[in-house]
Amino acid sequence: MNAAIDPVSSNLLEVQEWLKVCSNRREGLCPVCNEQVSLRADKSENTRTHFSHGKGSDCPTIEKNHKPFEHLVASDTDNENGKYIKSVTINNSFLIYEKCKSMADNLSVKEFRELIDFATSKGVWNFKGLTFMYVPYILLTCRGRFIKKDSDYRKKDFYFVLDPNVKKVDELWNDTKSKKQKLWKINLDDNDITEYSINDSIVPEWFTYTKEHITNKLS
Repeated sequence: MNAAIDPVSSNLLEVQEWLKVCSNRREGLCPVCNEQVSLRADKSENTRTHFSHGKGSDCPTIEKNHKPFEHLVASDTDNENGKYIKSVTINNSFLIYEKCKSMADNLSVKEFRELIDFATSKGVWNFKGLTFMYVPYILLTCRGRFIKKDSDYRKKDFYFVLDPNVKKVDELWNDTKSKKQKLWKINLDDNDITEYSINDSIVPEWFTYTKEHITNKLS
């Protein structure tokens, strides 16, 4: 793992920053599961310095613990809200694709269609209380693994996870204070993680700065 939360400052620090700021401490917190992780191989010349969970950890950042689709159930359904979510998703499908693509290393159109199909098979659109904001993030968890050979410019295999304390996905929007509003991408080659905040912007993160520039110039 390439980053950990400093329990003193509560900041998420990558390894190199940790070595500068927290050189006298070796234990941090996993940003996904909140378990303690320890700095490893910082004195090694052959192994990359990283954070590691202790034995017996259930964290989904460890591949054998990853249980895809387990969270894709809800406490209740709402067909009327489902009609609305489907309509908004149809009308914004290209922007949803672009947002997913920015997080999933050049997500292919074929893969995107498969995510939609799988979400439909799970009845995701009718989950009670579902808001449009969560759609791109839930879609990315609708695949057990993204394979590097399936898309140009993808360098690693990876998968996405939501807060592992979520047993039913509607806990995310019904309990926003205690459930982390995050999505994590777990790279399988090196166990590195990339963290994304769940937000209602449909603009891909890579375009955010450009949009701000245009807004400032034209306002």
